[in-house]
Amino acid sequence: GRTLRESALRSETGVSIVAVVRDGRTIPAPGGDFALQRGDTAVTVGTPEGIKELFRLLQQG
Repeated sequence: GRTLRESALRSETGVSIVAVVRDGRTIPAPGGDFALQRGDTAVTVGTPEGIKELFRLLQQG
């Protein structure tokens, strides 16, 4: 998958991913080189509209 930097999710949605939970382990403040994987839980900060858009983009892949 693409990295957070490549996907430009924050610039497109205004939402920040502040942590990721993967396999029961919390990864705080994932950097731009981090790539989300299927099954990850993203901990986010943003507006309800931005989070809806983030969810839509992530589902598209």
